[in-house]
Amino acid sequence: MKACVLHGKGDLRYEDVADPIISTDDEVKVKILAGGICGSDQHYYLEGGIGTSIVVREPIVIGHEGCGVVEAVGANVKDLKQGDMVIIRPARPCFKPDCYYCSHHMYSYCENMRHLGSAITFPHVQGLFAESVVVHQVQCRKVREMKPDVAAFAEPLSVAFNGVHQLGDVIGKDVLVMGTGPIGLLCVAAAKVLGANSVTAVDIRDEPLSIAKKMGADAVINSKTDPQAIEALCVHKGQFDCALEATGNGFACEQTMKMVRPEGVISQVGMFGSGHQPKDFGAFATKGLKWHSVFRFYSEFGPAVNALESGRIDPLPLLSASYPAEQCVEAMEAAVSPTTCKVQVRFY
Repeated sequence: MKACVLHGKGDLRYEDVADPIISTDDEVKVKILAGGICGSDQHYYLEGGIGTSIVVREPIVIGHEGCGVVEAVGANVKDLKQGDMVIIRPARPCFKPDCYYCSHHMYSYCENMRHLGSAITFPHVQGLFAESVVVHQVQCRKVREMKPDVAAFAEPLSVAFNGVHQLGDVIGKDVLVMGTGPIGLLCVAAAKVLGANSVTAVDIRDEPLSIAKKMGADAVINSKTDPQAIEALCVHKGQFDCALEATGNGFACEQTMKMVRPEGVISQVGMFGSGHQPKDFGAFATKGLKWHSVFRFYSEFGPAVNALESGRIDPLPLLSASYPAEQCVEAMEAAVSPTTCKVQVRFY
């Protein structure tokens, strides 16, 4: 079968790989329909890794956002059958009783985690940008027939749901979303669906801010062209009850802390690159702010899928382009361009 295989920095190929087979009774073979290119996939392509600790050391099938149709199931699989459409949760914790994190239901931190398309472990965990994959049945969420390009948004939407989850109860609250990349835009939608009174989105680019309006933002601000608006939101120790920081930019994070009221909560959804961490923690130190890092998701997956399946969230305004899998290099080049939002690859 064919797959999108990264051999190293800038070396992505659409090539033959071994057809996966079901090896345990709890596994499911899925024919992939579509998948989204994530920021981590882009880092693997542009840099050959993520920072200095995660490095591509062998050819790896990339991709961890996707959906497909069941082709075959193991003997223990009772709730899925051939022909069912499924969305794949990329994380597979070990669930062992002697695993502290699994035994405490902190599955995202499992020390034996297997995550699709990840170079953290060696051998690497192969991803789902392939014609077929084999995964554990717990990684499959059956859905009614959905457009594949919608279903492929479930993974990043789950990250956004986790970000809002970490804020606590947002019903009736005024929420700030700093940064309108794909995750930030999905945070806008998640906050609105989960009950926010208002959502204000901030970025330095007008085009994604226009998408933020389509995703439910009540107000948008270009902080580059309208810095006075940002200053106005910092007066009286801040104008927002809580915030999602989705830029991974230290200066933007500092602005966020100034705009949130005392004892407010910030979800750090964006990941800081080396040298981009915030330097001024004055507002954090003097306002009693709570600051949560957001790492992946687990329990939020079901609610995120429900929001897509019911139509309460329409992610398609984010979709800039969709490429056939054989054009994976063109798809990746489009994904890393600053002019695009979300890019997908498709196998149908």
